[in-house]
Amino acid sequence: MKKTALCAACTAALLSLAAGAQEADIYPVDRARFMTNARFDFKVELDQVVSRQDVRVEINGADYRKVISGSEIWVPQEMDAPGSALIVRDVEIKKPGRYKVTVSSPAGTMTAEWDLYSTPSKAKAKNVILLLADGLSVGHRTAARILSKGVTNGMYGGPLTMDDKPHMALLGTSSVDTIAADSANTASTYMTGHKSSVNALGVYADRTKASQDDPRQETIAELLRRKTKKSIGEVSDAEIEDATPASVVVHTRRRADKADIVGMFWDVRPEVILGGGAAYFLPKGTPGSKRKDDINYIQKFGDAGNRLVTTRPEMKAAMEGAVPQKLLGLFHPGNMDGWIDCHQ
Repeated sequence: MKKTALCAACTAALLSLAAGAQEADIYPVDRARFMTNARFDFKVELDQVVSRQDVRVEINGADYRKVISGSEIWVPQEMDAPGSALIVRDVEIKKPGRYKVTVSSPAGTMTAEWDLYSTPSKAKAKNVILLLADGLSVGHRTAARILSKGVTNGMYGGPLTMDDKPHMALLGTSSVDTIAADSANTASTYMTGHKSSVNALGVYADRTKASQDDPRQETIAELLRRKTKKSIGEVSDAEIEDATPASVVVHTRRRADKADIVGMFWDVRPEVILGGGAAYFLPKGTPGSKRKDDINYIQKFGDAGNRLVTTRPEMKAAMEGAVPQKLLGLFHPGNMDGWIDCHQ
């Protein structure tokens, strides 16, 4: 194949991938792989307006309600869309295995297959600390190795600390709608186990325009809150509402919903929140605020028992004596300066 023909074929394949992702009719999507007991929203989108009695939804050959329970929502015609939809919120599947969803209607037949896995009945780790370097790729690791250890005759002067870890793996971070992903949907994949679309956090991006009504995927923080008594802490040098830190708790297809994202942090209420982004915690009218309402989330967290710190000396003072069980640290109205804000 000639070079120009190859480039054209690659472009066509990428456009086909993006177009196909936008037309997905079953959520979770085909080939989704996620954990048992982790909750999610089940949604079927139809390309035509049809009657509910003319639609059959099965999972592994049986009526879907024998596999997942919940209150079905039937939408005769979705807003901004040409067809009907079936939605069941906050469901879960308890048994691992392969599940095939089949939807039959006058619009045709659609299928999606899911692979559900479980975890050991006895926990192997007491606690987990997840360090997420936003944008870190093999190329960045190679550059760090060269700069910090040097290279001679094509050989590195030594490994990075992460190179010597006993268990290493590479993950693909392509999104549902495009190969070139962003830090929202990639971080969301870590936190939910589901792929998602560019700009989306904790949801499958459906066809409606509203940014927070999309099919949800339970985040790791929500799962911990529901299943264990463990505490949750989040530390970032970015705005705490920014895509990567927000992925721990958030459900929106629009990562820019930062004022609402603070409300989602409030819903989960991690015991420790440290980072930037104070502007979205402050009510409008307060100097520096970026909110459009009068909600004062700093006061709400304070009333809930969180100790507030805004500088390094305040942080050090909070760690002296009885360590607070709940801590809200907001060190900058926006993103923190990696050096200045950590040393003042």
